[in-house]
Amino acid sequence: MKDEYFFVEYKDLRLSYMVFGTGDETVVAMHGHGKHSLDFDFLGDASKRVISINLFLHGESTFSDDRLNRNLIAIEDVEKLLEKLLIQEKISHFHFVAYSQGGRFVLSVLPYFIQRVLSVQLLAPDGLNDTNFYSWSQRRWWARRLFKRWTEKPHELLTVASALAKVNVIHPKIVDFLKFYTGDHQKFKRAFHTWSAFRNLRPKPKRIREALNGHPIPFRLIIGEFDRIITKKSAERFLSKIGQPAALIVIPAGHDFFREDVIEMVKETLHF
Repeated sequence: MKDEYFFVEYKDLRLSYMVFGTGDETVVAMHGHGKHSLDFDFLGDASKRVISINLFLHGESTFSDDRLNRNLIAIEDVEKLLEKLLIQEKISHFHFVAYSQGGRFVLSVLPYFIQRVLSVQLLAPDGLNDTNFYSWSQRRWWARRLFKRWTEKPHELLTVASALAKVNVIHPKIVDFLKFYTGDHQKFKRAFHTWSAFRNLRPKPKRIREALNGHPIPFRLIIGEFDRIITKKSAERFLSKIGQPAALIVIPAGHDFFREDVIEMVKETLHF
C-alpha cells in the first residue's frame, strides 16, 4: 500500500504528515534529521491516533531556497503551520513526542501550545544547548561558508574531525557520526541545508519554564547513556534551566533510538 501523505501550507512552507492509529487520544510526533514520519507508526493503535510530521526537506515537506540564507524559518512559521494542522485534523488536545531534531521544533513551539498539550516526551532532543559549537557555528557566516565547501569536499571535514579527535577536542564517536552523513552526498547536503535554515529555531528555556509553571504537564526527556551527540550533561543543564530536574530518563543506548535492538526499550519508556 502506498504511503499516504497529508499536507498543510503557510506562505512558501509546506509540511507533509502521516496518520497512524484510530484512537481518541492524539499524539503529534516529529522525527529526527534524515529520518521519516514512518518512524512513529509503532505508536498508532486503537487507543491512539498519531499525527507524524515530516520535517522540512524530508518526506515532501518543502520550503523555498531563500530560506537557506535570508528568510530563515522562524518559530512563528512553525507555530502557524502546526495550528493549521490541528484545525485540519480537528485536534483540541494532544501529546507531543519528538526525536533529535524534531525535539528542537517541539521545544521551540511548546510555549505557544502549552494550554493544549497533555504531555511532552522528547527522545535525545536537539536544541538543549544554544552555546555549543554546533549552535554557535550556525550563526557565523564563515562557518556556514566552510560547511558549504565541505558538502562538496567531505574528506576535508573528516580530516579536521579526525585530527580534533586525536587531541581529545571531540569524541571519536563524533567522527563516526560524520562518516555516516558524509558517505551519502545528498544526505550530507540536506544536513547542511537544514543546519542553515533552522538556525533561528532556538528554544527559549525561560519561556518554556514559565509555560510549564503556568500549566504543569508530564514532561520527560529520554536520552541514551552512550549518546555522544546529546549528552546527559547537556540534558541535565537544560532541565535545570526549565525547572524540570526530575524529568531525565537514561536508557542503555546511543543516539539512534530506532535501531531494532533499541526500539523495544523506547516503547516501554513512553507513557500516555
